[in-house]
Amino acid sequence: MQKILEEIKTSPGVLGACLYSAPKGIIASSLPAIFKKETQELVGHTLNRIFRLNDTIKLDVNGLEIQYDEALIMVKRICKSSSLVLICEPDANIHLVNMTISILAEDLQNQITDCEKMPLHKEVPQENPQEVMKGEFSGELSTIKRALAQQIGPVAGKVMEKHLKTWLQDGQAEQQRLKELVKLLSGEIDGEQNKHNFYSQLSGCL
Repeated sequence: MQKILEEIKTSPGVLGACLYSAPKGIIASSLPAIFKKETQELVGHTLNRIFRLNDTIKLDVNGLEIQYDEALIMVKRICKSSSLVLICEPDANIHLVNMTISILAEDLQNQITDCEKMPLHKEVPQENPQEVMKGEFSGELSTIKRALAQQIGPVAGKVMEKHLKTWLQDGQAEQQRLKELVKLLSGEIDGEQNKHNFYSQLSGCL
């Protein structure tokens, strides 16, 4: 267990991590000595109560990110009674750290003897927007971009790139998801008639 925490600590921007168990308190830690055990247990207890409150009101929340000027605190619920708490530099790459946690969370789960296991969702690496524009759906995406340009002008490229990133955050690039992307882009078009024209130009590629 300690080895896993030390491995997490090697991620860029991660200062250390601790594993809190409601029945036992801090059961492993790789945080610097400045973080006293009593402080770690207080933080772990407080954050675990937030998760339990979410259980009470039926909210499926298994992770938290708390941003301060001096640090970023990231929390991942490992099981019903245990949470992984990470202290990171304020500008740490959240996406990269979350990927590391997702990869190692199941190993931690297996090492907690009294852990009431929860489903762990593996994070799928996000596709690169530039590569997607040149990939399997390059034809459809180019058509969408041209149609958008006819409605909003030369800023269409930047707008397309922005919303393509958002679209890819919610899943992989797939034919059946192109309508979701078009809906995102339509929010940038003023006037119902212009939006209608935009959708009409794309009726054949969706």
